[in-house]
Amino acid sequence: MAFPLIALAATVLPGLVRLVAGDRAGTVATAVEQAVQAATGTADPVDAKQRLDQDPAAAAALRTRLAEIAVEQERLQLEAAEKQRAVEFATLQARIADTQGARVAMLQLSGNRDPMRWGAPVVSVTVTMMFVLALVIFTSSRFHIAQDNREMVNIILGALVAAFTAVINFWIGSSQGSREKDATVRALQATQAEQANTALNAQSQQASAAMASQTQQAKDAITSLQSVAEAARSPAAPAAAGQPRSQAFDRAVALILENEGGFSNDPRDRGGMTNFGITARTYADFHGLALESVDEATMRALTREQAIEIYRSNYWNAACCDRLPPGLDLCVFDFGVNAGVRRAILLLQELVGVTQDGSVGAITLAATAACDPAELIGRYAERRLAYYRSLENFDAFGRGWTLRTTRMRDAAMRMAQARQPAMA
Repeated sequence: MAFPLIALAATVLPGLVRLVAGDRAGTVATAVEQAVQAATGTADPVDAKQRLDQDPAAAAALRTRLAEIAVEQERLQLEAAEKQRAVEFATLQARIADTQGARVAMLQLSGNRDPMRWGAPVVSVTVTMMFVLALVIFTSSRFHIAQDNREMVNIILGALVAAFTAVINFWIGSSQGSREKDATVRALQATQAEQANTALNAQSQQASAAMASQTQQAKDAITSLQSVAEAARSPAAPAAAGQPRSQAFDRAVALILENEGGFSNDPRDRGGMTNFGITARTYADFHGLALESVDEATMRALTREQAIEIYRSNYWNAACCDRLPPGLDLCVFDFGVNAGVRRAILLLQELVGVTQDGSVGAITLAATAACDPAELIGRYAERRLAYYRSLENFDAFGRGWTLRTTRMRDAAMRMAQARQPAMA
């Protein structure tokens, strides 16, 4: 059982923990593991976590599949409980039918004047007399039991008690009152079974409705993400903060390219080969290519204009920078280029105090607009540096990261201050 993958799935759908823990056969755990591998394309939990963080569409698809698994398991558990109740009810009916069968057989023998009709009365009288006799003897003050015989006497007395109890149950149970009691019990059992079936059907319907709701929400999320992606690749994006988008983007990307430089293949850089700051993986994803097909010659052939278009689609539009205040758009854009768009957005949402979902929407924009731009830019730079210091390769690249963050903060401050008179 791949516990790390199951733990990762539990962060997507917490209710899975209870289902996996109660599944002794391990079928739920296997299905969850396969769902995570199918959604992420890897069995490595660390790599799977990174891919889910970077691909919201994959995370939404995984959430849908996990919801389907959870509902299916709930349905199977309900069916198993219903079968168990049916077995218990059938066992009770069999016991009642067995007792009734003995009584009916005796009545038939009596009606046919068969000599066997005296069997039950004779046995009952004999057992009763033996029980009464044993009771009188054992309770007599003159009767003493030797130490060696006490165990045998207890066995005999226990057998007589059991036999006498069976006689009482047989004859009293055959009375009209007992028959009415049996009928009441059967009616009660039938009512309980009907109520259990009704509750089972209601729970099944609620589970189906919950699954349908979760599936629809996941589909809506995927559709929304696809729309954002298409809008991000569209050259006609909306204007930013009172000025044409092209001016804000061109000014920001020019600063980005000053920091990124040309072709590089530093073995200490986990991003691998880069040109104009564009990694081989980013290039492959943008053009729909396999990473293995992007070699050094391909990366060296990347032009400045091609790199700018990738920056526009994959980073600027993806982070909705055209809708952020001047200066802050540069901070989010540059951090997204250097550390990932999702991380850049999450940092912004943390600073403005909204839900951190990695997506810039109306709530994030409203909270951002309510903050002082210069103060927010300063705090963003501080938190960005804190993130860099937490990385294991800070000793190798920390000086460059610190210098870059400082430059971008100063440039962003100038943009924010230049915008203030126009807004006043």
